[in-house]
Amino acid sequence: MSADGVTTLEAELGGRAPDGLSALSDADLRSFAEALHGAKTRQSEALEAAIGQSLEIVPRVCRGPVRKILFG
Repeated sequence: MSADGVTTLEAELGGRAPDGLSALSDADLRSFAEALHGAKTRQSEALEAAIGQSLEIVPRVCRGPVRKILFG
């Protein structure tokens, strides 16, 4: 594995890349890191939307405190 592709992927993973990825080219590693980043972004957006929808059942005046209690 080349250092650039590995570095990019490891930054996205937040840890060491699995040894099995050594068969991938630098371009493939970068592409995988980009796909992973996109998936994490979509997951985060979906989670935020779900939280927002779930808080709609809470009276508007209480949403801020409820959000703070539940999510810090």
